[in-house]
Amino acid sequence: MSKPGIALRRISGHCTVTADRIVAWYLLDPQGWSFRPDSVREQLIIDGADAYAQLVKRQLHIRVTTRPYPVSRWAAAHDENAPAPLPGWRNHLLTDQQHLSGRSMADKEVYVGVEIPARKGLYKALGGLAGTFSDREVSALSKEIRVTDEIMAAPGMDGAPVSARELEWLLHRSCSLGLPAPLTLGAVDDGRWEEEDLHEFTDHVKWFAEPYARTLRVIGENEDQRVERHVCVLSVGRMTDLEIPAGIPWMQRTDQLGFPVEWSARVTIEDSAKVGMAMRRNIQKIRAQKDHYEVEHREPAPGALDRQADKALGVEDEISMGLSGLSTRTTGWYRIAVSGASEEEALERASLLRKLYTPQITIARPADQYAIAREFIPGEKLASTAYKRRMPVTTLAAAVPAATAKVGDRVGIHLGETSGTSARVVTWEPWESTETREESGLAVLCAGLGGGKSTAGGNIIYRTVMQGVPWTVLDPSGRLTALCRLPELAEVSQAIDLLDAPPGALCTYRVIAEPRREHYDSELDWRTAQNQAEDTRRLLTSSVLRAMLPRQLQDHMLTEVALMRAVGAVSARHTASTHEVVDALTRLDGDPDLRRHAGYMADFLTEAAKTSHGRLIFPSGYQQDYGREDPLLTVYSLRGLALPDESTANSEDLDERLSMCVLYLAAWLTQRGMYLGDVNARKGIFIDEAWALSTFSTGRRFIDRAARDSRKHNTRVLMASQNPADLLKLDLANLISAAFIGRLTGEDAQTDALRFLPGIRDGMGYESIFGTLSRPTREGRRGSREFIFSDGTGGIERIRMDLSAHPHLLAALNTTAQPDQARNRVARPELTATPTTSANEPERESA
Repeated sequence: MSKPGIALRRISGHCTVTADRIVAWYLLDPQGWSFRPDSVREQLIIDGADAYAQLVKRQLHIRVTTRPYPVSRWAAAHDENAPAPLPGWRNHLLTDQQHLSGRSMADKEVYVGVEIPARKGLYKALGGLAGTFSDREVSALSKEIRVTDEIMAAPGMDGAPVSARELEWLLHRSCSLGLPAPLTLGAVDDGRWEEEDLHEFTDHVKWFAEPYARTLRVIGENEDQRVERHVCVLSVGRMTDLEIPAGIPWMQRTDQLGFPVEWSARVTIEDSAKVGMAMRRNIQKIRAQKDHYEVEHREPAPGALDRQADKALGVEDEISMGLSGLSTRTTGWYRIAVSGASEEEALERASLLRKLYTPQITIARPADQYAIAREFIPGEKLASTAYKRRMPVTTLAAAVPAATAKVGDRVGIHLGETSGTSARVVTWEPWESTETREESGLAVLCAGLGGGKSTAGGNIIYRTVMQGVPWTVLDPSGRLTALCRLPELAEVSQAIDLLDAPPGALCTYRVIAEPRREHYDSELDWRTAQNQAEDTRRLLTSSVLRAMLPRQLQDHMLTEVALMRAVGAVSARHTASTHEVVDALTRLDGDPDLRRHAGYMADFLTEAAKTSHGRLIFPSGYQQDYGREDPLLTVYSLRGLALPDESTANSEDLDERLSMCVLYLAAWLTQRGMYLGDVNARKGIFIDEAWALSTFSTGRRFIDRAARDSRKHNTRVLMASQNPADLLKLDLANLISAAFIGRLTGEDAQTDALRFLPGIRDGMGYESIFGTLSRPTREGRRGSREFIFSDGTGGIERIRMDLSAHPHLLAALNTTAQPDQARNRVARPELTATPTTSANEPERESA
């Protein structure tokens, strides 16, 4: 019987068997690292070090590989998740699929093989025993395997015994080092592999290496296809002292590269007593060398001897006085493999990897590429003892190989890719929080000028409208009306400039949606909702009308009384009018002072209703518009409105006060889209300039209503603002389920933004990150906009918004002013058609 070309002889359960050892394999759970407190990071490292320390005298094989997530699988799930795709959906999805095929959607997988201790002579026997008897021998080690399982499942490791499929994947990735991932796996799923089965991993792969070649050639065959890759294997060399916890774990750094990287580490957890004896012997040698210089030759000893002695004394003291396993030492060999379609590409990637670790860690290329590459295969022996690294168990644990970017999902819309500690594609399902977790649909989008609010909001809106999800958008500047002009959305969109809308379009009674009976399970619930809507209309009407008054009238004690009585005299149905409140003010009974004061208020509001902004709040008659069918995308704009700021909330200028009221009521009108259509169907609302909500007393009620009803009506509500403090005034931080925080340069704004990231507090050093987002180049260009994205499930990462697959969308959302080249071109005198030339001078070409 022919033997496979590897040392592995058998697989039983999650254990591999070779001629001299049994190794149990575990798959570690991914660990989030970005935006976690240092205390949490330190505890993760300490827990990992403690787990390693319990494996004294054992040999470990740490293998880091990737499992590509098929783009076709994402596309299928994404297509199935679309409720009512538009006609252009197919082309849209194919474009995204082709775009993502060139991006990394791979999941990092970290496998750890742990040697199982056995009685003397057993390993030798296992090499020649029959398969069934070998299973019995493995079963005899069940106690040791069970203990190892418990150690690997402890915090810091969170490892689970591998399944047959997972171990099969690891063997394919190791024997076919550098080749594309296999499309299909074998049929074995019972956890048992006979020696004859192992040929499946080796027969279709050939390795070719020339002596002292810089790379290894790996050729794989699959039916009629032949794939060749060049693999360059590197080894970790000398390391400086690393900061713990580091900004990025030293084995996670390679996740930042835009190509796959494989790790293989052979580690031995040393016996403390043995290491202590070795340190004492080294100390004695160093002292003898110093005596040789200073006593025998009466010359000063080199300073290097003193430094070596101090280091050896420190290690010996740490081991002898250590009160826990954290004083344990390790020895290991750490190899890294990169591959390319050509030798030049593989070496170029190796150079990028070296630069990634310079100057803290030296990365070397061993001479025997073939032998070193075989170390990646489970069961193979160590090929070379060169580049041995000795380190405390805490430094090994600080590698945190399982650390990765955890954000988004594998079903939702494509947002972009992570741009922090890892480079991973980010997709997100906006309605997962309301449909699965039954949480609020509120999300915030904060960024300063040029930070990309329109880009992020427009990207989310466009992609979900293509799925058939209706959106109502308030964009005062009117930039997002460009979405309505895109060919694929033109027939299902409308752009409405509210400043040109009919009178009463923003009437305080109209903008509060009337509850529909079909949205409630019982008559009682419906009546309760109607009462709540009427209460909100009364409060909103009182708040807006008071904000329209001059400062003297606003602050007068009789104003509240007059408004309360007048508003209370009007039916709070959605058919009511603010004109009725004015009429009620003129008819108030009671104290003469109150009647006179109410008359002043009525006169002022009557005149205000005649202004261009005021007519939007005071209808000439009720508009019956609830029966009509709204388009899929409605974008409200307020172009031409002089947007006030926070300091003009109580301005003496009537136009500024009315502008504030118009902006505020436009937000309420936009929210009305939540209540249209099927209560269970997905819906979206986007409100820019949401800071205006904080300037009205009923702003808090707006947020309460949005948080409560977004869950009931399956609505994703995006609120955008340049300043996080404005949203914090609304107590929004504890109600949101997702956040996009873009570039912020002010220190106070950066501190406030942390409130939207769960588990992150100020003073932890994360504030400055917001100032590094979307950093402009020397030419002033910022490129793709960056955000800190919190997905609502605990994932927080730095991401780069990617619209490159849809350039027409990127152009539509580009809010940067483009210079008029024709207007800015400097006038130049025209050149004559026939320039004058001398007889001895050749004729020049005309420009």
